[in-house]
Amino acid sequence: MRPTRIASFSLKLLSIASILGSAGCNRGAISDASVPDSGPDLPASDAVVPDDIATVDARPALPAWPHELPPAAAWATDAGASRRSVRAIIHAHSVHSHDACDGEPYVDGGPNEPCLQSFRRALCRTRVDAVFLTEHSSLMAEGAFERVLQMRAGDRPEVEEGRTVGYTLQCDDGHSVMVLPGAENELMPIALREHPQPLSGASLIETYRTASVASVAAFRAAGGFVVIPHAEQKEIPFTLSLRPDGTELYNVHANLDPRIAGPYLGVDIGEFFADIPRFIDARFGTEPDLLFLGVFRENNPDLARWSALWRDGQSVVGVAGSDAHENTIQRLLADGERGDSYRRVFRWFSNELIIEGAPTRASLLAALRAARARVRFEAWGVAEGFQWNINANGARSLADGATVPMSANLQLEAAAPRVLGLDASLPTPTIRVRILRADASSATGWTELASDPRELRWTVPGPGVYRAEVDITPNHARPYLPRLERYVREVPWVYAAPVRVE
Repeated sequence: MRPTRIASFSLKLLSIASILGSAGCNRGAISDASVPDSGPDLPASDAVVPDDIATVDARPALPAWPHELPPAAAWATDAGASRRSVRAIIHAHSVHSHDACDGEPYVDGGPNEPCLQSFRRALCRTRVDAVFLTEHSSLMAEGAFERVLQMRAGDRPEVEEGRTVGYTLQCDDGHSVMVLPGAENELMPIALREHPQPLSGASLIETYRTASVASVAAFRAAGGFVVIPHAEQKEIPFTLSLRPDGTELYNVHANLDPRIAGPYLGVDIGEFFADIPRFIDARFGTEPDLLFLGVFRENNPDLARWSALWRDGQSVVGVAGSDAHENTIQRLLADGERGDSYRRVFRWFSNELIIEGAPTRASLLAALRAARARVRFEAWGVAEGFQWNINANGARSLADGATVPMSANLQLEAAAPRVLGLDASLPTPTIRVRILRADASSATGWTELASDPRELRWTVPGPGVYRAEVDITPNHARPYLPRLERYVREVPWVYAAPVRVE
């Protein structure tokens, strides 16, 4: 029997209170009917004696840690003349999720406008090109489908066959963001065009909450691209039977909830929460955005499910789910910004979609369907210049999502990126690029075949599923983490999509 997913990303629902000795509240499973209490009180900044403040104050001045991101063009991906990379946020909750905005997505009968504006500003500051909304069922199923979009003055509708299916938000600096509607419950249909037709004997809200072959079909009929969220909580045979379009490879929720991190990832998260005061009190000199380096743990069960899908012949895209709500850490960190701000979460990681032509709903979905997508953990630096190609007798092509016949001298080529704009005064990060093969005998679903700090040209020995990954030890972050240098260790930087060799 498959386990029930623990719903909605919320610190008070993460049992953080028990870790820090604060008050918490209960949390349901699939139902999203209950609204969480106000967030727990994190320890006051003076609750911990800052015995090393004098040392921090005596440090040489450091270059400012970037809180914004450059356009996706800075990634410099060689994807071909007709293609371009865009930055996409997949799995984000706005004012149509009951647990967003500190449990108050609606105020006085209308949307929580300050929360919505925080969401919109964050998309601009992190140069997101497309965001796939994923609202929960209770508000999603109420009223007309177009209400989910919450367009504002100046937004340009995205229209298909006379129907509004999204909109483009125009930022003050000229950057634009496409916003597409979707839902997240047991399944996550993104880029919906309309509400699904209710399943036989079920209401619309029940249909949104159902995970079955029939609900997958209903979501696709409504234009949706169906992703498995929180994949570690679904058994592999069940996941295979759904034949999804995509699956999450990472979701920050799994690193923060002790009921997921322990049972599913084997991670004890208690030590990290004892460090939180160092991110609150500016006198410690800790960079708040690097809180993610303490939080982050790779989700091996999710990677194993991705491997199982590809080994089953299902060439599904793997994505990282931001699961942003602005309902988690209300407390302001040392930079004066709440700990879980949309800007901070969008800054941590995103998805690179390699599209044909301009970003439209159609071109974004085409990239997802072809698995031309990469996960980028930009919290530890913007990766510039990563390449992942097939070389078939001298003819190079993009490897992500491709299916190629086995042939003599078939090679896979991967070039390691560098940290964009790295200040020369900072320590040098250690970077390595790897090639892995989908392997049922591996606990993670993948076995490393080769690695190199610069580039790989690897001759394929036979049919199989192969992917590239870039790992980084972000030594350049060490000066920004006084007394927390233990956070600096090797972590994934880029997950590229697999190539199938037949």
